[in-house]
Amino acid sequence: FPGKLAAAMIVPQQDDGSAVRLWAERGIQGIRMRPDARAAATDPLAQWRAADERGLVVSAPSRPEWLLSAQFAEVIDTFPDLRIVVEHLGGMGTDAEAPYDEFRLALARLSPLPNLSMKLPGFGEFCPVPMPFDPIPPLARMALDALGPERMMWGSDYPPVSSREGYDNSLRVPLKYFADLSHHDRESIFGATAQTVWGLPAVN
Repeated sequence: FPGKLAAAMIVPQQDDGSAVRLWAERGIQGIRMRPDARAAATDPLAQWRAADERGLVVSAPSRPEWLLSAQFAEVIDTFPDLRIVVEHLGGMGTDAEAPYDEFRLALARLSPLPNLSMKLPGFGEFCPVPMPFDPIPPLARMALDALGPERMMWGSDYPPVSSREGYDNSLRVPLKYFADLSHHDRESIFGATAQTVWGLPAVN
């Protein structure tokens, strides 16, 4: 399905950027590694550097402490234009407790960086199952307030979501949760942001 799918590769820690460049030539659109990742190579930032040079997206499985780390600060200072997608709502899970201070700090770090966006997962990732989820922690709203709809993208977390609320509910519940938003904002979160970040054509 050309034009509908974009692929990201998991990078071996020992890669010095060669594999990233090779797969970029073969059409890969991104790589996947933690915000604080370092290569076991002469240049610890080799994989980040290769992604930046080739215009790839870095999809980053995250935790708030990784987003607040000195290693990630170095990355965002060194590669200010590199597109980074923070996965899984910054790693917030069912163990998150109000007032979510560390998450707030992480969002404050991300907020002024236009090259960073965040993936919104199915709510079963941070709401205990079974459904219905009640109450729903304000984490998604906090992310929206910090980043705006054009820097948020929905993702199902398939296949793990199948053992939680199920694929259908992973979309239905966030759609209902954000029903008060404008048509433009909902389009951004549930499609347009991902199309822009991953370089996919808009679907008419």
